[in-house]
Amino acid sequence: MELRDPENQEDGDPEEDTATALQRLVELTATRVTPVRNLRAQYRLIRKLGSGSYGKVLLARPRQGGPAVALKLLRRDSVPRSTFLREFCVGRCVSSHPGLLQTLAGPLQTPRHFAFTQEYAPYGDLSGLLQERGLPELLVKRVMAQLAGALDFLHSRGLVHADVKPDNVLVFDAACSRVALGDLGLTRPEGSPTPAPPGPLPSAPPELCLLLPPDTLPLRPSLDSWGLGVLLFCAATACFPWDVALAPDPQFEAFAGWLTTRPQPPRPPRPWDRFAPPALALLQGLLDLDPETRSPPLAVLNFLGDDWGLEGDSGGPGGSGSISGEDGEEEEEGSSLEEWTEEEEEGDPGSVRVGTDGGTPGPGD
Repeated sequence: MELRDPENQEDGDPEEDTATALQRLVELTATRVTPVRNLRAQYRLIRKLGSGSYGKVLLARPRQGGPAVALKLLRRDSVPRSTFLREFCVGRCVSSHPGLLQTLAGPLQTPRHFAFTQEYAPYGDLSGLLQERGLPELLVKRVMAQLAGALDFLHSRGLVHADVKPDNVLVFDAACSRVALGDLGLTRPEGSPTPAPPGPLPSAPPELCLLLPPDTLPLRPSLDSWGLGVLLFCAATACFPWDVALAPDPQFEAFAGWLTTRPQPPRPPRPWDRFAPPALALLQGLLDLDPETRSPPLAVLNFLGDDWGLEGDSGGPGGSGSISGEDGEEEEEGSSLEEWTEEEEEGDPGSVRVGTDGGTPGPGD
């Protein structure tokens, strides 16, 4: 399969696999990264949107005019150039799908950072939108349908997102009429070697949690199906179902025990009993312990017309309060954007926001 940057339609081998095509595109893009001394000459900084282990995301407005953008900065001393280029190239190649955050043209390089821009989601990420009892059923279904389509689009192109979680779902309006999956820092071609998570991660499937370094597993779309199932639980309840999908976590053991008992008990353990039978059937498929029989993301579409048994009205959360950065824009102080980011890192060493860190550099990077 050929992976193409929409702006660079050079002919390639139609039989080329995704990994080879992506590597070719990375090499081509490496020659087109624009070096800049001072990003402030091109962008007016408004505020920080998020920060992580490998960089940060800033709300910025282009000096030449146009809408505000999310400016993603990745520290060159922490992120290999190949990782930056891969994330940018994947983003450009899948930006045509509305369920994936659009990556804009023009990768940049400063003395301290790699940088590129993405479209700005005024309502932040899904984790910031959740209420104490989760989203109303209508909104949960809207989120799930859009993410299922986005993941199917990625999978059809031989890619696996590998980091599906609420922090990485960007929200464009209070009614969730549009949400988009972002942070492609861990996105890899299907079959890429994948290690265990560096620590307990509630969205990781059990087959990854069972790995012991230096063992790896080939990356499969079923990993995204599991993440989508966990995300459904999060959107409905405003919490994760477990700390880690591994014994002896009591929440996971209770769920896994119910799932594998034959005949299956008529009622699942708490808090799974809050879901109506159709939603439970969907969750059982997405969270199948066997990755070979796990449901694909588009299985969500088969259940949208059913009652999921979720509480809450059909209106959007959060009332009329918008968290858009368009109002009350303020430019951060400092003679250059580089100086401002360095000061932020020194003053906030413990800030780690998952979903804005550009992904973890993978093996071989």
